[in-house]
Amino acid sequence: MEKRSEKILAAIISEYITSGEPVGSRTISKKKEIGLSAASIRNIMSDLTEAGYILQPHVSAGRIPTDLGYRFYVDSVVRTGPVPPDDRATITALIKAAGVEVRDLLRQSSSVLAGLSKQAGVVAATAVEQTFKTIEFIKISHDKILVVLASTTGFVQNKMIFDEDEIPQDTLESYSRMLNDMLKDLDLCQAREKIEQELAKDKTLVNAMMAKALRLSHIILSSHRSREIFIEGQTNIIDEPEFAQIEKLKAVLITFEEKSNLLKILDKTLEARGIQIFIGSEHGIEEIETCSVVAYPIRTEDTVLGSIGVIGPKRMNYNKVVPLVDTTAKILTSFLRRVVESVV
Repeated sequence: MEKRSEKILAAIISEYITSGEPVGSRTISKKKEIGLSAASIRNIMSDLTEAGYILQPHVSAGRIPTDLGYRFYVDSVVRTGPVPPDDRATITALIKAAGVEVRDLLRQSSSVLAGLSKQAGVVAATAVEQTFKTIEFIKISHDKILVVLASTTGFVQNKMIFDEDEIPQDTLESYSRMLNDMLKDLDLCQAREKIEQELAKDKTLVNAMMAKALRLSHIILSSHRSREIFIEGQTNIIDEPEFAQIEKLKAVLITFEEKSNLLKILDKTLEARGIQIFIGSEHGIEEIETCSVVAYPIRTEDTVLGSIGVIGPKRMNYNKVVPLVDTTAKILTSFLRRVVESVV
């Protein structure tokens, strides 16, 4: 592409991202950095239309970018810098406030992205089979026990439970030893089934200590889910002009609700090492072809835990959203590493 065509295309897309309205040659000619007449700009716009970078939605309208135009813009024009220090501090503080349970960290991260991007924030956990490693019971106070479940792949889940019997710590440690021997080498689904089988046995076949240990472990194993997706900020996109047509808005909201199609998109990022940007038709989900997805894989050492990203209209502010997703993913990963290391 010639340099001046590139400048015109960049100007059209930048203007359209800001206004949401088709962009005409007169609007572009008023930009000092362009330095071309409206007639010259119209000729270039005609060439860009023929090449498939922009299109004219109506005969009397200006131009809007196509998916190909956005792709050129993202790959060749967008220059992302670091997020502002205040935003980085906000991301860190809010994720830290989520605590030390993996599920809470993932949910909070989707909320953080939604709030700062003004789009929909999404985080998906992988479907990696989790093999049981340990379960620990830690007495926090006279009536509270922290249950810590860890898998061999680094998955950690914590749950605070009420202890009406005021069980001493040395007894809790006995429970842990019994359960760790019983559940060794089982995946977490099998571990839950094993616990349920033991609990279903005749009470005369299970001593009181084991019965109590089984009940405590069942609380956390029954709450474990192998695959989850957290979406926050769906309503952020409702007022965007792209979704003025009720059918387009309905299709997007149904996709958010059903979630399976979002998982298909996010799963495409799992083998990547950095930011992935899917523009419109590139992600292959017809219902949300009006949207782009900016996503990043979540990794701890060699384990892929999931993906984190932003979903919004194709004319989203990529200069802002791309570094925001990148930074949030890296901060989340650092907290997840600490959780894993604290129980390994």
